[in-house]
Order: sequence, then C-alpha cells, then structure tokens
Amino acid sequence: MNKPIWLARLLGLGGVLEAGAGLGLLIDPAGGASALFGTSLEGPGIAIGRIGGGGLLALGIACWLARKTPEAPASVGVAWAYLAYNAVTCITLAWASVVLGGGSLPAVGASLLHGVVGAVLLGTLLGRGLATTAS
Repeated sequence: MNKPIWLARLLGLGGVLEAGAGLGLLIDPAGGASALFGTSLEGPGIAIGRIGGGGLLALGIACWLARKTPEAPASVGVAWAYLAYNAVTCITLAWASVVLGGGSLPAVGASLLHGVVGAVLLGTLLGRGLATTAS
C-alpha cells in the first residue's frame, strides 16, 4: 500500500468534506445543529457555529492544498491537525448524541465517519515514516 497516495486521497477528501461543512455552518449554523441533534441554536450559539464554520472552511482549504504534496513536512502537519480534529469530533459527537440527543442517527453516523477517517489517517501517518517527517 502506497502511504503517500493514501494520505493525498484522505487530504483531498478532508478538503471537500470540511470545506463543505464549514460553508454550511457559515450560512446556516442553526440548520447544522438541527440536522445533527434535532435542536436549534440561539443567540451566541449562532456566532459560535459560524466561527466553527470558518475554522472548518480553513481546515478544508489547508487539506485541499496539502493533498498535492503529501510527503512535505507542512502537508504532514496538516494531516496531523486533521487527525486531531477527527478524533475530537468523533468523541464530541458520540458524547453529545448520548447526552443531548438521545443517540440521534445523524450524530452517531457523523461520529462513526470521523472515527473511521481518523483511524485511517493514523494508520497512514504511522506507516512508512510519515510520522517522523513532521518532526
């Protein structure tokens, strides 16, 4: 298995998914909360949702640009940041779906998706020396 090709594909996938999610949250953060948890955002939650959307858009752009040079130290750094994001998002969505939403199917599905992407990223980064490129 060619690890740089896998990393390039994962970064490309991250670029599309996260930029799309970021734009969605920038446009309608309450809709995102409603789709995941069946509840809406109000007041400061709208602003926080838009800030999160801006962060996701930035992550998506970084992933998309890093996909062309997956073995470059900066691209490996973007991949590690994308891994951290996926791990935090997986855990947070799983927790929130149990505590807030009673295990809503969209939140559980999104949690699983982030968990799978994170696991594949970790395996790819730890394989064939890509983990040491970042240091």
